[in-house]
Amino acid sequence: MNRKRALRRRAIVAVLLLLSVGMLTLYFRDSTNSVLRGVQSVGLSVVRPLQSGTARATKPFRDAWNWVGDLFRAKSENKRLKKENAQLRQGVANSLATQAENKQLRGLLAYQRGKIFRKGVKLVTARVIARSTNAWYSSVTIDVGRNSGVKLYDAVVNDQGLVGKVSALSSNVAQVQLITDQQSFVDAVVQTGGAQGILAGSVTGDLTLQYVDKSAKVQVGSFVLTSGLKSSIFVPGILIGIVTQVGQQDVELYQSISVQPVVDFHRLDLVMVATK
Repeated sequence: MNRKRALRRRAIVAVLLLLSVGMLTLYFRDSTNSVLRGVQSVGLSVVRPLQSGTARATKPFRDAWNWVGDLFRAKSENKRLKKENAQLRQGVANSLATQAENKQLRGLLAYQRGKIFRKGVKLVTARVIARSTNAWYSSVTIDVGRNSGVKLYDAVVNDQGLVGKVSALSSNVAQVQLITDQQSFVDAVVQTGGAQGILAGSVTGDLTLQYVDKSAKVQVGSFVLTSGLKSSIFVPGILIGIVTQVGQQDVELYQSISVQPVVDFHRLDLVMVATK
């Protein structure tokens, strides 16, 4: 019995759908027939509840389909935005790196024009390509060598001041002993007062100005430069650092002077080798 009722209901629904399609077809063919208009209105009134019920029944499926579509579009948009963001970050990084390098090159150019080095001295620009495994970077490797005219013990500087000296080299690379190395010693002079001594590196990377007579007046904040003595491999006037501490002990013959280097050895990049 229930099956017959279900079949009857389906037949009624099918007839109503066919009737609505037929009336819509006639409506578009003849829009002036008032009788037909009335029949169409009645038919649409009968079909409207069926359409409304069908719309309510299919709404969850439409919403689910729209949600899935929005989800895929959002994922695609997110992927695109991440890619654009990565490209923008890379562009900013490249721009900052270029700006930093240009600043260093301008500094090196200004250093060349400072006329610290004698006539005939050639300044060869080089880049640091490796550092020693020592925590204090006691030496670095640069990308120039004999083929560029570099010689053993040539002075190495950057736009800030004295870096060190060439301690070993080959055709295309050279090793530079930094002034912070424990085996590094540089003839130096305090700009204010003219006190002279030997600037020495250390295991910790700290610099001290040694063998300065106790009677010499040395002030904190004074610049320390290469003295350029006759036996020195460095020309006079290269900036090394700044006096940060001065101490004296009665039992000592010399003063204890600490010096802060002006070169940032942890960010060493472009340098120049002073060669003849």
